Amino acid sequence: MDKLKVVLDWFPNTNHTGYLLAQKRGWFKEADLDVEIFGEVHGEMELHGADFVCGPEIAMLECRERGINLTGIAVMTQKCDSGIVSLKEAGITRPRELEGKRLTHWTPAWFHAAIRRVVEADGGDYDKINLVNLDVGDIVATLGNVADATWVYENWENQVLLEAGKEINYFNLGDVDPIFDFCAPAMAASEKVLRDKPDAVRRFLKVLDRAYREVAAHPEKTVMEVRDMLPADATESLLIRSQKHLAPILLDKEGRWGRISDERWNRMADFLVECGVISGRTEREFTNEYFEA
Repeated sequence: MDKLKVVLDWFPNTNHTGYLLAQKRGWFKEADLDVEIFGEVHGEMELHGADFVCGPEIAMLECRERGINLTGIAVMTQKCDSGIVSLKEAGITRPRELEGKRLTHWTPAWFHAAIRRVVEADGGDYDKINLVNLDVGDIVATLGNVADATWVYENWENQVLLEAGKEINYFNLGDVDPIFDFCAPAMAASEKVLRDKPDAVRRFLKVLDRAYREVAAHPEKTVMEVRDMLPADATESLLIRSQKHLAPILLDKEGRWGRISDERWNRMADFLVECGVISGRTEREFTNEYFEA
């Protein structure tokens, strides 16, 4: 049995239901895989000794720039489900209205390059935003207190805010600029596991493809099945609403999960070169070769 370790990009949530369902139903074991899934709040992408790590394409490319040998092998949604959320009272309905407001941020340079482009494309001045260095774990406690706006995944933080009775504004970054419909959340593999256990990687992705097809077809049933593996403070209504939100964007037009689009990947990668976050494009940034034809 091949042992594999996965580090999620955050604590387990509805983006990860396919992983959790496969674990719960024993599908990894059926594929002769012993899979450990670990998740926590963290803004900087690192392998932490794992075989696979989840995160956005931009973080994967920045890791490669720093000499971390990983390759993108899957994307969780076929549309980037991320954008800027704020409380309605903050009056932030578009990027340029972030001027003078407090925006949480992560340390990596790609964050600033990305948000700067969006704000300036809307006629705003990124340098007039008050930046708060914070990896947000509690969105309800953050907005209106230590910050006015945060870059989030719509499927989770927005639903948490709505469940708490908050009125919010939100804009998807990909709707503002197609470059930001990039591959996120996604999953990368270490060079070592691709070299040493290619067949295990193929079996791992085959199981995830099966699991996410099930999630897309039965969002309410599957998320309730893994309820005990998700945050205890998340209500059933939040989980169901979140999973139903994700269901239409989990699979591609052929009904397959995980395949990375050249167009989505290349637009963002070329932008990161253009703005100097990475020095250039490299071979094997991503691959779909470990999926079945």
